[in-house]
Amino acid sequence: MSVWAFGPLVGNRLATREDVRMAERERREPSWSEVARRLARARSYWLGTTNQDGSPHATPVWGVVVGDRFYIYSERSTVKARNLARDGRVVVHLESSEEVTIVHGHLDDIGRPADTPEVVEALDDKYDRPDERQYLPSADGSFDVLYRLRPRKALTWCLSDYEHTQGRWSAPPGPSSDRIRRDTSQ
Repeated sequence: MSVWAFGPLVGNRLATREDVRMAERERREPSWSEVARRLARARSYWLGTTNQDGSPHATPVWGVVVGDRFYIYSERSTVKARNLARDGRVVVHLESSEEVTIVHGHLDDIGRPADTPEVVEALDDKYDRPDERQYLPSADGSFDVLYRLRPRKALTWCLSDYEHTQGRWSAPPGPSSDRIRRDTSQ
């Protein structure tokens, strides 16, 4: 009987398919609440959208988490907003390459920021330095669109302990990826 060798070493032997399956089962699965908390702690984010010609577009953005929901704002005239109007699929990740959180999903246009005052207030609380105010929807009416993230999957890890901190979250299967698994145990 032969054993099919899959790849890296496990102890003094090659890993088998069963070793890989077992490692996948043991991989940490954070809740969406944990991912949202990681997003909330960050100051700035990178947003990846798709240009009309299919090429990637990356831009730094400010955002806020309110009630486990992630929001960003913009002006409809920007490249990112035009891209989102055509294709709302996005990738959002933190600035850090040490404490990594990468979220794939869809940004939904939910209207003008003023129509969601709790988000505008949360942005004001988060970005509270005097030199930042001018870049907030509460101070500049040209910011005319607010987006809410519908996450599909997320990857997390801490570079200093990569092997033990890798995490993957996926939205539960179903007709709407808007249904977010809630973490009821705090």
